[in-house]
Amino acid sequence: MRGTRSAAAVTVAAAVLAGGLTACGGTGGGPSQRAAAPDGAAASSSGVAASTAAGPGPEAALAAAAEVMRKAGSARYTLAAPDGLEAKPGAGFAHWASRPAGIEYLVDTPKASIRVRVVGNEAYLGPTEQAAAEAGEQALWVKTPFAMWRRPFYPQLAMAMDPVNQLTRAQAARLSVVGSGTIDGAEVTQYRAVEDAATVLGGLPDLTEEHRPHIEVALKKCGETFTLDFWLNAEQELVRFREFGDKEGEGKAVTVTYSALGTGPALTAPAADDLETSQYLFKFSTPSPTAVGPGPEAV
Repeated sequence: MRGTRSAAAVTVAAAVLAGGLTACGGTGGGPSQRAAAPDGAAASSSGVAASTAAGPGPEAALAAAAEVMRKAGSARYTLAAPDGLEAKPGAGFAHWASRPAGIEYLVDTPKASIRVRVVGNEAYLGPTEQAAAEAGEQALWVKTPFAMWRRPFYPQLAMAMDPVNQLTRAQAARLSVVGSGTIDGAEVTQYRAVEDAATVLGGLPDLTEEHRPHIEVALKKCGETFTLDFWLNAEQELVRFREFGDKEGEGKAVTVTYSALGTGPALTAPAADDLETSQYLFKFSTPSPTAVGPGPEAV
């Protein structure tokens, strides 16, 4: 590692992630954001009866979806959040075919230059490939200080990066069929699981005893119980997932939509030679003149 991390990492990370992926407790502000309510996926009362009578029960449906997503191993995703949270819409790739699972995330703003990578229970910040190229440098990474895990940002990303884990754990929760609808023209059925915060905590991948108390505090900011909604299509693919705590309610939900199953790149922790100190990010913390869109090199 080039040098040692310093307290400046907290300052850089806070600046970069101000308005980052916080599922609850935010004071928000910032650019207009996409609504978390799934477009075109409103449930109907008739859909509840039809899904229950003609399709598998919730537990069997989630089990089938877990197997489909396990075989897929990766996906592209977009993230949406309502106004009033610290969360910002974003996009990226998730890869769960190998352990630990990983995710990359880039806020959905034209001049975003910093990406976030979470692998297992370690998180890193780094410039996009385009931003690094503009500076004439190799794209390196900064390991985030553990203090940042006290924010809900990283636990929330960890929940989104492994849909198999979510679907598997939810099978033991309090389950129901919400109804049917469409997402992007495709028929979907919405299933709901309600879990205690302790179950959500226990389901986070690669959680260490060092991290546990800090993530527990972050989760409790959202509530004592969590509602997880899953939208499955006719092929039992997980199309959309959202989660919210009882303290905030459905209006504060963060929603993840998966697409292009099986196309996400493998995501691993940066090598020691690719790590830098926090000061490295200063040059990228202001908006880059290059518009960075979703893609393997831009998330």
